[in-house]
Amino acid sequence: MTMNEPKRIHLATLPTPLVRLERLERELGCGPVWMKRDDLTGLELSGNKVRKLEFVAADAVARGCDTLVTEGTAQSNHCRATAAVCAKLGLRSVLLLRPEPKGDPQGNHLLDLLFGADIRCYPRDHFEGDRPAIVDGVLAELSAAGRTPRWVPMGASEPIGCWGYINAMAELADQLGAANMSDCDVVLPVSSGGTYAGAVLGVLLHRLEGVRLLGVPVSDDVAYHTREIGDLCRRCIDEFQLSVDFADAAMRFVDGYVGEGYAIPYASAIEAIRLLARTEAIMLDPVYTAKAFSALLDGLKDARLGRERPVVFVHTGGVFSDFAWPAVLLTERP
Repeated sequence: MTMNEPKRIHLATLPTPLVRLERLERELGCGPVWMKRDDLTGLELSGNKVRKLEFVAADAVARGCDTLVTEGTAQSNHCRATAAVCAKLGLRSVLLLRPEPKGDPQGNHLLDLLFGADIRCYPRDHFEGDRPAIVDGVLAELSAAGRTPRWVPMGASEPIGCWGYINAMAELADQLGAANMSDCDVVLPVSSGGTYAGAVLGVLLHRLEGVRLLGVPVSDDVAYHTREIGDLCRRCIDEFQLSVDFADAAMRFVDGYVGEGYAIPYASAIEAIRLLARTEAIMLDPVYTAKAFSALLDGLKDARLGRERPVVFVHTGGVFSDFAWPAVLLTERP
């Protein structure tokens, strides 16, 4: 690999399985469909977030920090995973949520509370308009109280966090080799960008020439992700002196699956949840994975995917979000 890989704290259960979705294949009448089960990184820390937080937490501990501060929505997988990591390591977690959760705590918000997180809530417009001042104020308050806080950006999408999926691509490469798959399409959801950035860099670092990595935005547009993820890749390359030749052309996006906006479900995403549940007993979530899986299903139906090359879906987790959407998941239309 490289001598510049940062230290990590081992929290995830790795490697996660690579499984073939044979019942789904029969249901759809399509070619090989595989799933990288990163929803099984450890249930209390489920999903892709813990791979990144292993490196972020190690950096925080090495710096003498005793508190992680981060942001997200009321049902943020990242905030819940951060709270769980902090509980596991004896750190304090401070979560800046927007907007304030409604009704009884459920889903990820319930787990945030059980993990002992200090939760601060803000109206969405207020937080988005005054984010730097709010974040600086919270960090200053904690410092004045004798804490040593470390800020963690949304999704742990920072250069050191990219290492979670740089390493995940090496893990996947070994599994593809064991399954005699040298060429394949790998599909995964894209939002804050750290998972996809790490995967792109991992494909380049490990020279996985046969892997075509397809990111499905579930928030914002392709132009935004090209700019932001490209910048994150370049910062990671510079910070860790990675020997890769990166250009924006290394990123490939499948557009058209954001719907009306982030965390707003739509009919085909809900049907994707139901389809995978009844064929494979695997749960997607309505915010990230169901939208990305909808893109995969459309690709299979119109033969853009799965005809000449096997396809692998990276399941990034999020099952706890389902418990906040019972009416949507159980009605015919969201």
